[in-house]
Amino acid sequence: MLNGFKNPGRVALIGGQSEIGLSIVTQLPEDKSREIVLIGRSGDYVLDVTDKAARERVIGELFDAGDVDLVVIAVGLLGNDSKLSTTENLLAAIDVNFLSTVHLLELISDRMKQQAHGAILVISSFAQVRPRDDNFRYGSTKAGLDFYARGLASTLKGSGVTLKILRPGFVKSKMTEGMEIAPFAITVQECGKYGVAALKSRDLVTWAPSILKYVAVIFKSLPPSVFRKISHR
Repeated sequence: MLNGFKNPGRVALIGGQSEIGLSIVTQLPEDKSREIVLIGRSGDYVLDVTDKAARERVIGELFDAGDVDLVVIAVGLLGNDSKLSTTENLLAAIDVNFLSTVHLLELISDRMKQQAHGAILVISSFAQVRPRDDNFRYGSTKAGLDFYARGLASTLKGSGVTLKILRPGFVKSKMTEGMEIAPFAITVQECGKYGVAALKSRDLVTWAPSILKYVAVIFKSLPPSVFRKISHR
């Protein structure tokens, strides 16, 4: 349960090996009594997020063991595996970034509504703002997730459950190692700080870094011919 200072007492990180996810949960306000539950390929609960039955089982076991104050969902796939075809990469990204994550959100929000409190942080992406030739497949999976999360957040009003969305740009991490560094790139540590800030914010969406909020407005307003030129770095 939340402590007297409204800090989450029991926190679950889905994507227990995610650098961004770990950065967020380790930068929460200090609380020696806090329990952090790691869920992923290894951890307190082992989960293959693409397995529907496993998702249902693990979320059931997590909440049956006690109330959960905060869930950070930090699973994601770029869909750039050189061993797979373009179509195979796309289908894998859809499965992880959209289908599996949306199902997890359904399961988690239902259980949090039953306990009448809780917070959920979903990691989206700047890539969902506008399709670019080099990453529109990945961006489309995050756009679907982002759209769903905004809708779910609206339906949760008055339930005691809140949902927040973090939209990072380029984060220098193992996941992006070897890729050309994009403008306004941030470190994993910096992204974690934005994640913690998102949980405290009154806004539904937090951009990481904040300037991306204004970059997004510009991106959306550019004529297609101009956008294509600047997006081919």
